[in-house]
Amino acid sequence: MTSTDDDVRTSWSRIDTWCGSHLRGTPVRAVSDPALLRAVETELGEAIPAEVHAWWALEGVGAVFWLPGSFAPVDLAEALETREIWLEVAEEEGPSFDADGAPEPRFLPSFLPIATDPGGDGLVVDLRPGDSRGAVHLWDHETWVLGVPLWSSVAAMLRDIATALESGTPALLRHAALGGTEEACVARVDDAGELAWEAADR
Repeated sequence: MTSTDDDVRTSWSRIDTWCGSHLRGTPVRAVSDPALLRAVETELGEAIPAEVHAWWALEGVGAVFWLPGSFAPVDLAEALETREIWLEVAEEEGPSFDADGAPEPRFLPSFLPIATDPGGDGLVVDLRPGDSRGAVHLWDHETWVLGVPLWSSVAAMLRDIATALESGTPALLRHAALGGTEEACVARVDDAGELAWEAADR
């Protein structure tokens, strides 16, 4: 096990422990087939970051909306199906350009969904080479703009959420400080034992 794997597993264990103490029982995401992720690597022609492998290898991940922004983790098969649908939509829509005529990214093969919300948006890992490789972005199905990453990596996402849950402090502070569009938010548990994230200044 690499230090990255350990980081992902440790942070998830913290989240799982907190959820077990504060939330009612929830359904879990199916354990992923490693062969599916290897197929994506073959398609992209390069290895996927170890922490992304570690994310899909986690067991007992709640399939409810515990990620900030009301996102629920999806299993790998659903992630790949969603990816194919968004790629088809991107092809149908054709090229996109901003006000200055510069090309804007439609959904790309190098974007891998890891969670979705009820409104059709997703959290995606950017697998393109470069400084943003491995970063977790909000994918807005209406604007088609990535913007500032929510987290620099899957490991950073899990650490941020674990700390926010345990301490009652806001998640997404770094994203907000970098000028991101999403507000820093804190976890609230209602009387039914369900988790929701609210803007930190409420």
